[in-house]
Amino acid sequence: MALSVKVELDKRNIKSDGRYPLKLLIVVKRSSIRLSLNQSLLEKDWNAKLQCVKNSCTDFDHINRYNNWLLKEKSKYLTKLLALKEEGVLENMSIGDIKIRLLDVRTELMTLEYFKNIINELEKAKRFGNARVYDLTYRSISNFINGKDFPLKQITFTWLKKYEAWYLSKGNSLNGLSVNLRTLRALLNLAIKQKRLSAENYPFKEYTIKGQETRKRAITREDLIKILQFQPQTQRQTRAKDYFLISFYLMGASFVDIAMLKGNNIIQDRIEYKRQKTGKLHSIPLSKPLNEIIDKYRNGKTENEFILNVVKSSDPKIQLKQISDELRRYNKSLKEIGKICEIESSISSYVARHSYATSAKKLGVPISVISESLGHATEKTTQIYLDSFENDVVDKYHELVIDL
Repeated sequence: MALSVKVELDKRNIKSDGRYPLKLLIVVKRSSIRLSLNQSLLEKDWNAKLQCVKNSCTDFDHINRYNNWLLKEKSKYLTKLLALKEEGVLENMSIGDIKIRLLDVRTELMTLEYFKNIINELEKAKRFGNARVYDLTYRSISNFINGKDFPLKQITFTWLKKYEAWYLSKGNSLNGLSVNLRTLRALLNLAIKQKRLSAENYPFKEYTIKGQETRKRAITREDLIKILQFQPQTQRQTRAKDYFLISFYLMGASFVDIAMLKGNNIIQDRIEYKRQKTGKLHSIPLSKPLNEIIDKYRNGKTENEFILNVVKSSDPKIQLKQISDELRRYNKSLKEIGKICEIESSISSYVARHSYATSAKKLGVPISVISESLGHATEKTTQIYLDSFENDVVDKYHELVIDL
């Protein structure tokens, strides 16, 4: 996006004495913004090429001082424009909004406005999962304040405690609150990094984000065998069982990762894919039971088509919704399966991930290969450990775990 700032005589408006107003001409998004410099000059006293007052002008006692001031004004407004561009908000702003920001009519960074700008940037970067998290937090905070925007610097320890009390009073979970507050904390950190918020206004120095320990989601190997032997009664149950087993056979792969698998992810006798969340490459043996399920869905599809029939669009934003909708149906069907199989624990898509790790540990697989749990913090640690082993070492333990 081309940006420019220069000083010019505005020849559209001539005064009665033959002088023209001196203005800053700011060009952005192929549009012009003119800002008054509260000075008028005769055309003969202005050097249009050098954008300065000629030495022959008699209107000033200190011409050089005034010309230096003009240079500073140009630099000041160009710096403001570049700052808006660096923040990633300039492209989505109207010319009127840009003018307001340039003139510092409102210097305070507004909370809801800033949230929307970040959401727009995440969507432009095709980071739709992150955009959705920010949007959910945005909606929650907007409901809390009845949609009335307020300066970001007004988020204090007291404000956070009030939001906490309001959120929990609605019957929401402590972990849901934790997600929203961690998102808000990230937003504040970004504003500080962009020098749009003073570090003195950072409330999380005093406020501690609480969370509650999530109930363990793993099920026993006996329960895993029940699912393996389960005879589906509906097409939905068939798909849910297949999703669950694919996830388990792929070392607890997340649903979004199995939904995005294509034929070209199968390389010889392995499935290789990059995790959607981290971008980390995974290479997992294509075991016989996994291959049997994959073949059922892959039949007749090209290498570039998605193996499962979850994703049907090429638009990443629509893809995310399709995956989210199918995940909801998947979890509903899993609960039906759990009830029919008389499995006491509640079953969800996460169970396959956690059950793989738990089974691995109980079978004596070293913690260095598969860690006890697959939470966000330990996922990173687990991957570090896995990276230190060759495929054949991991494969050996993997075969042990999936042998139900």
